[in-house]
Amino acid sequence: MDDAAEIRVLADAAAAVARPADATPERARRAELDRRALVADLATSTRVSEWTVNRLLSEAADLCERFAGGVEALERGEISRPHLSVIHDAGASIVDDTARAEFVGLALERAANLTPGRLAAVLRVIAERFLERTLEERHKEAAAGRRIEVVDLPDDMAALTAIMPATLAHGIEDRLTQQARSVITARGNGEGDGDSEGDGEGDGESLDDDVEIDERTMDQLRVDIFTDTLLTAGPEDCVAGTGLRAIRATVQVTIPVLTMTGASTEPALLAGYGPIDPGTARILAAGAVGWERVMTSPVTGSVLAVDRYRPGPALDRFLAARDEHCRFPGCRRPVWRCDADHTIPAAEGGPTHHANLAHLCRRHHTLKGVTAWSVEQVSPGVLIWTSPSGRRHTDRPEPTVRFTSDEATTHLRKMMREPWLFPADDPPGSPAAPPF
Repeated sequence: MDDAAEIRVLADAAAAVARPADATPERARRAELDRRALVADLATSTRVSEWTVNRLLSEAADLCERFAGGVEALERGEISRPHLSVIHDAGASIVDDTARAEFVGLALERAANLTPGRLAAVLRVIAERFLERTLEERHKEAAAGRRIEVVDLPDDMAALTAIMPATLAHGIEDRLTQQARSVITARGNGEGDGDSEGDGEGDGESLDDDVEIDERTMDQLRVDIFTDTLLTAGPEDCVAGTGLRAIRATVQVTIPVLTMTGASTEPALLAGYGPIDPGTARILAAGAVGWERVMTSPVTGSVLAVDRYRPGPALDRFLAARDEHCRFPGCRRPVWRCDADHTIPAAEGGPTHHANLAHLCRRHHTLKGVTAWSVEQVSPGVLIWTSPSGRRHTDRPEPTVRFTSDEATTHLRKMMREPWLFPADDPPGSPAAPPF
């Protein structure tokens, strides 16, 4: 299927579940639920996020309705899909149909000779001629959508993005740069040796040989100052990582006991993200108000039981450790933002038991209850979802142990295992019920 045909198929799908203009509140709610069910079906079938599917449906509908000339040019091979995306982004705010059609015509002329990257800069200028609202008015509305976003990256990293007014963003970047330069300048002046006006002989000899030399780059310094300013309210102690000690959040970290004691470098697991380095895990554990032990199967890595040194609802803790996030396929909303849902409703006799409970976010909890989506818990923690189109998707709890331990670590684990967790009468890998 070519790009233009795909856009039209997606637009037709969006139209099929669109809310009618004169819909009653009940019909509008039904249309919204139908759209959610369709989005979930497409997302699970193509293994992309529901957010991405929603964006593609909305974009395709808008392209076919308001940028039909661009879609036709794409079909004729006059422009590429990236060109059409640039045209759509630049002209989306043009409300008047006649003005927008004129803009699309000018944009197609420019697109014939420019790459998408260069076309974007040109079209932003051209679009200003056709916009009814001033830049100040549009900026005020856009600023209302300011927000912080976090995107997980490989190697125990993440990107923290602040969507905010450009002047503030550049001002923050400039201030971080000035503060980083002050650190570099102090580094060059002997950085606190108390004698900045020596005679020049033996320069640097007064410094302790054991003092670690600060070799951070400008980028590294900016990030470290940014981190410490936000997490400790000031950059006075400008050392990478000190801000970590200021975190007091709701987090679930599974830390192997040998890692906690320093006898192993086995990674810990941050629920909803994955492996984090042992040093970070130990710092978080040191600041925790209470610890929970998560006992896992040495064969499958599945959660067998959870206990805590302070009293609390054992079943809730077990489910949180097992599920980590919403159990709808592809959803990563953490458990503390989810409901513990009865797979078989309690009103229908479903027991309040770990084999009939699973965490669902509000969105997918609603999807399960009022749309054609259905779910079955075929064994404790293993859910099979069936979409309105009949496709089946199995969602299994992620094993807490997601790595292979070395021989020495395995030997130490065997020495430290608890009898109740590894009963001698049961063969390896036998399932065990949690102790509550």
